[in-house]
Amino acid sequence: MYDPDKELFENYARHYESMGVIERLPADMQKLKRDRLPRWIDTIPRNARILDAGCGQGHLLAALLRVDFEDLTGVDLSSSQLRVARQLLSPSVVLRQVAIQDFLRETADSSFDLIFFNDILEHLPRDHIIEVLRHFHRVLAPSGRISLRVPNSAILIGAYVQTIDFTHITHFTEFSILQVLETAGFEVQRIAFDQQAPRLFWSWSKPHRALFRLLNRCRWHINNTVHGVVYTLIDMRPRPRVFDANLVVTARK
Repeated sequence: MYDPDKELFENYARHYESMGVIERLPADMQKLKRDRLPRWIDTIPRNARILDAGCGQGHLLAALLRVDFEDLTGVDLSSSQLRVARQLLSPSVVLRQVAIQDFLRETADSSFDLIFFNDILEHLPRDHIIEVLRHFHRVLAPSGRISLRVPNSAILIGAYVQTIDFTHITHFTEFSILQVLETAGFEVQRIAFDQQAPRLFWSWSKPHRALFRLLNRCRWHINNTVHGVVYTLIDMRPRPRVFDANLVVTARK
């Protein structure tokens, strides 16, 4: 039987490149840490066992290598994505072409200290999501951490963010992502939304970049204010607190 998902995911990189979305890692180490890695990355021991579930072309794994993490595993369903990742990464990185559900079923308890699961959950059918998150909870070591990123349906352009990709089939707000994480075994008190305000910095050599970042930070505040006003006017309860295009959630075991 013809499987449209297989063809869509095989052409996934080309789809985003055709829209001008091309990911490149910055050469500058400070910019790399500031813009491509979570704020808490320096609290993670460098010998941590890290899984990038849905690693795509391996850019996150490459960034982690650059800051001296060594025990890295990437999993993705797309052979074309993994071909790019294999060229980008060192042979020490373990790469597996397998569905994440199958990979998790064969993975032992407490196998990873940190898991990244970015831009994947929205591609899974609703009846698979709780099972996958429960497996993540199981394969995390005690006090391990999972970082999730999904499109945010609560924003004014939520319909555009969701439907820009035909493979997006499940939608989330901050309330529904908390709901599924709690059902999967994560304690609400140990779940947090990562701050996505553009990070400010100063550079004597390139002050214009710092100015652009300040203007972008102002844009971020204006966006939050506009959304807050809209939700107040329509008296929506509960009112969201996150108005970024993506929800970035960190849950501790």
